[in-house]
Amino acid sequence: MATAPAEQTRDKPTTETVEERFRRLEAIWMAEVGHHSSTTKLSNHPAFQEIVRMGQAVVPFLLRDLEIRPRLWVWALPEITKADPVPVSDRGNIAKMSEAWLRWARANGYEW
Repeated sequence: MATAPAEQTRDKPTTETVEERFRRLEAIWMAEVGHHSSTTKLSNHPAFQEIVRMGQAVVPFLLRDLEIRPRLWVWALPEITKADPVPVSDRGNIAKMSEAWLRWARANGYEW
């Protein structure tokens, strides 16, 4: 069986969209650490960190997910946006943290 040299495959353009890449990384992250309660374990996972490195491009997907139901994306958003709209009294409450992020996003012109 013939294989392409590494140089040829390395430059091959990807057909994966930003959302497809995001969803793939999300699935890996959830499968591997989604059952943990440790925020450190969750946020230090390589797939989570890769999502954060995707930056502003994934913010609409994070917000859309938060609008559907409270999610753990409340930990990615501060790293990406450099904002922190969650009142101290709501820290640790994923539902209230999600609401705070959605309010902040609307007030700052985000669309999703």
